Amino acid sequence: MDCALRRLEIDEPMSRLAMLSTRFAKISLSLAALALVAAHAHGALARFFAVLTLRPNSVPDPGVGLFFFLAAVAVAGAALVLALGAAASIWIKGRRGVGRIIATLALVSLLLPYPAWLVASAGFPARLSDISTDADDPPAFVNTPAVVAARDGWAPAPFDEARKPALIAAYPDLDSIELDLGMEEAFGAVHEALLGLNWKILDESRPGGPDRPDGHIEALTFSPALHLPVAIAIRLRAGEDATVVDMRAETRYLPNDLGAGAKLIGKLNDALTEDDDSN
Repeated sequence: MDCALRRLEIDEPMSRLAMLSTRFAKISLSLAALALVAAHAHGALARFFAVLTLRPNSVPDPGVGLFFFLAAVAVAGAALVLALGAAASIWIKGRRGVGRIIATLALVSLLLPYPAWLVASAGFPARLSDISTDADDPPAFVNTPAVVAARDGWAPAPFDEARKPALIAAYPDLDSIELDLGMEEAFGAVHEALLGLNWKILDESRPGGPDRPDGHIEALTFSPALHLPVAIAIRLRAGEDATVVDMRAETRYLPNDLGAGAKLIGKLNDALTEDDDSN
């Protein structure tokens, strides 16, 4: 009589949480890619996103890329939570799905470098999105109908005096730019610097004597990845032996620009200093 023992093989079920975590991770990457496409859309794509965001024209909402990116981060967070739940389920019930958890972590890690780089490079700054070289008297934004329309309906609010201590504490070395040039020459130098930086000039007011002693330039630029609008106000005043240039930068939608405004001020400073040294 054959008494051979047969080994009973039990096929443990796959953890549903592990499968869901991988799906969520893939969705988060898709949303991140969609965020970049939406932020830089042109032509037919721009019209598509304009319809998607219920815009009356062919221009999508400037914050549509940010919306999809935040959605991507939220879904990635949900994927990590599901992966942790799957790990607990596998440990307690002995189910399969370790490979799915590893895949989830690998996919989510593709989304982390950009926000991690933003935070690390900014050095955890204060929650500020309105930065100025002159905290006592920041340049005012021009909010005429034409300029507001050029900013896609955005009229930046007046500077919040309550944020002044935080601005000084966060950027103690941020100061006015002094040019050893006359007002007219300095105005031309700032104009050329903005063109060199590819910032869009929306409005200009040349210094015009006692009734209008200060010069003013209103400009607009965008963040590199998500293409968020940044309003720029530049004021020129006559100093004792130089022209004093002050700049203010406010990022739309974000309560914290992660140091972007200060970096833009640094770019203008470098452009003007280089031009000033060459003269």
